[in-house]
Amino acid sequence: MERRVYIVDDDPLSRDTLEEIIALLPDVRCEQIESGIDLLARLPHLGPGVVLIDLKMPDLSGLDVLARFGEARDRLPTIMMSVAGDIPAAVEAMRLGALDFLEKPCTPRALLEKLNRGFVALDAYCRSTAAHAALHARFASLSERESEVLRQLIDGKVNREIAELLNLSVRTVEVYRAKLMMKLGVESLAEAVRLAITSGFVHAEAA
Repeated sequence: MERRVYIVDDDPLSRDTLEEIIALLPDVRCEQIESGIDLLARLPHLGPGVVLIDLKMPDLSGLDVLARFGEARDRLPTIMMSVAGDIPAAVEAMRLGALDFLEKPCTPRALLEKLNRGFVALDAYCRSTAAHAALHARFASLSERESEVLRQLIDGKVNREIAELLNLSVRTVEVYRAKLMMKLGVESLAEAVRLAITSGFVHAEAA
């Protein structure tokens, strides 16, 4: 699987040098970005990847950019780059959600080690996203009536109460209940409730 690295630095020579080193890694594609403003403008459309961003840039600093990442931070594990010994900046970067801090100039080995850590975080994000999508698909497979029965079960109603509320027979409610649990791949109501909370089904139905 191809992985992406976004190099954000106002110095073209620095960007080229970093890309030459990163090219040593297999299945990695680099994309150079000239400024923090450019990165933020493209943020909504950037796919998951590791961000290498310089701390000091003329328009927005790396810290300013990181502070504006918002929810994108999860899909863009970030490594802040700065001159050696800038401890306050390193601390602030970590506070803002940076994955790691890379001192410049750095050896190829140091850079690749930091990137590999970023790839581990990126892979974890991708697995989590895929798992959430699969879970969402389970709930999307429920019919409107099955969803309503599940919502009533989550509200604490028993089969008889649901039957009265929905003008159904108790047997029909039992059938819907069995079908929805089969579609969700669960064996107990407690497990169905846990999945409903995890997937956001409870909030979606209440909205």
